Amino acid sequence: MADLLDVLKGATTVALIAFAVRWLTTAKGSDLPRFHGEVAVYGIKWPVRAVAYTAAVLFLVLAFVDLRADFARGRLPVNMLFAALALGAVWFGTGVVTSDQNGISKRSFWHSSSFRWEDITEVRVHKRDGGGIELRSNARKLIVDSRFVAPAHLQREIEQRTKLQPLSD
Repeated sequence: MADLLDVLKGATTVALIAFAVRWLTTAKGSDLPRFHGEVAVYGIKWPVRAVAYTAAVLFLVLAFVDLRADFARGRLPVNMLFAALALGAVWFGTGVVTSDQNGISKRSFWHSSSFRWEDITEVRVHKRDGGGIELRSNARKLIVDSRFVAPAHLQREIEQRTKLQPLSD
């Protein structure tokens, strides 16, 4: 009976992971950013955010479910790994790109960067990375990946404001 239960748990886990991956790869998100006055706000697609935060909660549960017994058995590195994975999942589901007449900025969980439009020297579109947009300003770069909504709208805005044609790979 215990073997059957283990097989069912494994099959359920694989089915849930397959469902989540398929849901994420087909998630389109909004075609337009939200606007706050003159500022365009490009957020993370809600399915990406939902899966990332669900994974973070799951990892935190796995990290702290039986912490006292884990200390006694010497499993602290495993708990720390799950806590680190939870932080990574929160980072993956958090972020916003904003643009206005002055420039573009990207904020994530623990990092923020911004460029003025006139400082951008190169624009690249990475088709193999889901259409990620890379902006370069001398030695610095800002990458807007496929987690964000309205990539076509953002690409058009970047082309209009920088007057640069994006390079494609």
